[in-house]
Amino acid sequence: MPVRFTAYGGAGEIGGNKLLLEDDDWQVLFDFGMSFGALGAYFEEFLRPRTVHGLSDYLLTGLLPPLQGLYRDDLNALPEHARIWDRLRSHPGYRDDLSPRAVLLSHAHADHVGYISLLRPDIPVVTGGLTAVIAKAMQDGGQSTDDSQTVFLRPRTPRDGLLVTDSKTPFQQRPWSLVDCADWSSDAAAYWTHRYAKSGPEPVTTPMATGVSEIDGHQVRAFPVDHSIPGAHGFAVETSAGWVGYTGDIRMHGRHADRTWAFAHELANLDLVALICEGTQAARPRGASESDVGARAIERVRQTEGLVVADFGPRNIERLTIFLDAARQSNRQLVVLMKDALLLRAMRTVDPVTPLPCAPDGLLVFDDRRATSTAWQDEVTDEFADALVSPSTIATHPGAYVLCLSFFDVTRLLDLGQTSSGAWIYSSSEPYDEESQLDMRRLRNWTNLLGLDFLGGASESAAEAAGFHASGHASGPDLQRFIEIVNPRTLIPIHLQSEGLRFYRRTFGETDIRVAEPDWGRAFTIE
Repeated sequence: MPVRFTAYGGAGEIGGNKLLLEDDDWQVLFDFGMSFGALGAYFEEFLRPRTVHGLSDYLLTGLLPPLQGLYRDDLNALPEHARIWDRLRSHPGYRDDLSPRAVLLSHAHADHVGYISLLRPDIPVVTGGLTAVIAKAMQDGGQSTDDSQTVFLRPRTPRDGLLVTDSKTPFQQRPWSLVDCADWSSDAAAYWTHRYAKSGPEPVTTPMATGVSEIDGHQVRAFPVDHSIPGAHGFAVETSAGWVGYTGDIRMHGRHADRTWAFAHELANLDLVALICEGTQAARPRGASESDVGARAIERVRQTEGLVVADFGPRNIERLTIFLDAARQSNRQLVVLMKDALLLRAMRTVDPVTPLPCAPDGLLVFDDRRATSTAWQDEVTDEFADALVSPSTIATHPGAYVLCLSFFDVTRLLDLGQTSSGAWIYSSSEPYDEESQLDMRRLRNWTNLLGLDFLGGASESAAEAAGFHASGHASGPDLQRFIEIVNPRTLIPIHLQSEGLRFYRRTFGETDIRVAEPDWGRAFTIE
């Protein structure tokens, strides 16, 4: 059987990567992420897939591809599931012969990692150390739902026609393996097997395997790249047709741009038969760099009287260090939420330069404890007790702080009371659909209510707004140069929409690089 590639997500859409590579009967997946577009078509914050029905809602709405045998047996154990699979057999993407040897996980953004939690627990996840601990911290500090059980899972059992969990059943840890092990410390190993819980049975844990360089006779190489989340990697896999590369998500304008360019040259040395390449920003020119954002943030924080709120993605640690530096240069302290402190603590076990909450260092934790708390919140409170700052303290001297919040955390500002001055600096990506545009309007209502100037986003000219945010993805000119360096025989564009496809057709259509556009669920041969 020839080498084949099939996209079950990420084809003609941004994110949701679920990419299958096959060499005869050998199979691996590149990522297995959540498709925000498909999810938003049917669900929203208060309308979620029903956990007591296992896979039913995911399959019937197309959130999961119809790949029978790929998913957790415990979420597939109701009589209704047999009927659903009977219906799906006529679906053009249906298969029942998949048994991937691993998921090669590029990074820990939800559109790449989000639905690994629903896969069979015997399928290993192969990734870098930082990605592994970030994924665990996301689960530790989030809601316990079936599609969040990326590292630890608790099996469900049928009862009265529904799937339920038993508190006496221990969590089980799915197998993960590292492509790099130099930074995997004893602290990281201890964190990896630690399950936050106040009661219940001890989890069944699996130590982290390290130093993966081949999977069942096929060489696998991983390369660090620059992206808006730490620990991102691209991959190259040896097949009978030649080496196949996968970029994951990349950029060249962050502090680690050299990693992405080094990745390009490493792939060039492998003489790729195919490159699976993202193109989120392929149709756009170069925008702001992280250095530009840093300079702009320092300027605005210095100019602002009163409270400053910095709004950026919670796992964008590069952006956090930018605002930490801006706070220090303005004689302020940066305040993060407890879930952010949990993430920083997890990352520190692998990356010793990750900042930790510490009052003398100007990094504090927002103390918003309630009558009840979870085990992880208790541990964060105990470990960083000297760095806790209460809402009342911030309200007394708001000009002494930069508070890290997002739209979904904005209600915490009600505890501070009315502010006489201040600014909300929007340092995240622009709204990409109708729902996110509505969220932006709601956010503007909140900032008006709280007396905060809104900076960034759609409030200023495009040039002004761009100065507060740098994309996590490479621009068209940078992608063109990257692909020219790699010089693959076949280019497979993913993680992009129609304008990105047009860019690749226009740029490489008359060259020796074949542009092969994947169709969802349809395999094509790599040769």
